Amino acid sequence: MNPALLITAIAPVLLLLAMGFAAGKTRHFDPDQNRGFSQFALTYSLPVALFLGMAGFDRHLLLAQGPIILVMVIGYSAFFAAGYGVLRALRQSMIRSTLLAYAVSSTAAPIYGLTVLEPIYGATISSGVVGLAAVVTNLVQVSVVVYMLQAASQASGIAATGLGRSVWNTVRNPLVWAPVLGALLSLDGQPPSPMLTAILHPLAVCAPGIAIFACGLALAAYPLKLGSRTAILGSVVCIVIQPAVFFAGLKLLDLHGPMAQATLVASAMATSTPSALFAQQYGACQTETATIMLLSTLGMTLSIPLAVLVSHAL
Repeated sequence: MNPALLITAIAPVLLLLAMGFAAGKTRHFDPDQNRGFSQFALTYSLPVALFLGMAGFDRHLLLAQGPIILVMVIGYSAFFAAGYGVLRALRQSMIRSTLLAYAVSSTAAPIYGLTVLEPIYGATISSGVVGLAAVVTNLVQVSVVVYMLQAASQASGIAATGLGRSVWNTVRNPLVWAPVLGALLSLDGQPPSPMLTAILHPLAVCAPGIAIFACGLALAAYPLKLGSRTAILGSVVCIVIQPAVFFAGLKLLDLHGPMAQATLVASAMATSTPSALFAQQYGACQTETATIMLLSTLGMTLSIPLAVLVSHAL
């Protein structure tokens, strides 16, 4: 394990996040500008980066990723369902259970992944893992979370949207259809033309930095409580227990090689930004989810090197 390589992978995330957090706290950007940063990152730059990455993915390697997708579905979506069940058994409300379960089971891999994984595994593997994670988490996890939150809020007079509509809204998300489109081009053996790649490349290059900076801006807008036992436990579950579930799934299916290793490392990343956004929208767990996002990001300084070390067993 090369320490310099790990520093190269993790340091940009922490530095850019800190810069965004400082800019948010010092009010260098107003709320509309903050939303603009996030909108640009999640609607344009990141989807373009994932599209190009998936479109350039080796066709035969992509066809072999069914087991990796299964592990991601279990590691992200089934892990969310298990967390939700535990919290409900502890007599937490439906909204609180949904928000906290999503906070500990979601992943920032679609945002942090390219920055962290590329120095370790290269552009092809990192784009493949991040693209698959974006599709699985948005399509199989986020759509269900939105439906459950809206169903739980009916008692408050907020109309709930059906699960079918939630899935459709998720499919329309560029973070879902852009990597899927890229994967279809890869499977068809028709990668984007060099001219189109050259046109989109500048937008793709700026994607990781803009996305992480936007996360820092978003984090600065929420209250934090570093001593919260819920937040501390949630962070441990997010970057320790969940990667252990991934490792067990990868070993059980006898998966090995760079794709399996990068999938394990991606599972050790922090919780996703939407966990805090959902908490703000539904007026519950705002402090806990924001603190989990901060602590799990800082915890990546330990979880990522440990995951890289453990991944050698794959």
